[in-house]
Amino acid sequence: MDILLKQEEVKLDNILGHGGLFKTEVVGQRIMAAALNVPVSVMETAREGGAWGIALLASYMLNKADNELLEDYLNEKVFLEKTGIAISPDLKDVEGFELFMKRYVNGLAIERAAIDYFK
Repeated sequence: MDILLKQEEVKLDNILGHGGLFKTEVVGQRIMAAALNVPVSVMETAREGGAWGIALLASYMLNKADNELLEDYLNEKVFLEKTGIAISPDLKDVEGFELFMKRYVNGLAIERAAIDYFK
């Protein structure tokens, strides 16, 4: 994400979160919002895992109209009446995540040295 957001300067307005990270309300959203520094929305189906997503893809392949894009199928047939709950990034969380990532990246050299030592 750093490559996309910082190097390539891709701009995000919102992320729609889905999967096991969002089983506990707010927690996953808050962490992801801090990590990406962008609001994160979840729908009531966000707690469902990968199997649900695979089922949606199978449904799309079986039921799509000719030349219908996946994005249109999801927006018009799956999520049409669904609303999401958004959480915006908290500045303290964003700063904390940035510090964590800086320390994590700096620590990779330590891991590399340990791997090289024990070869």
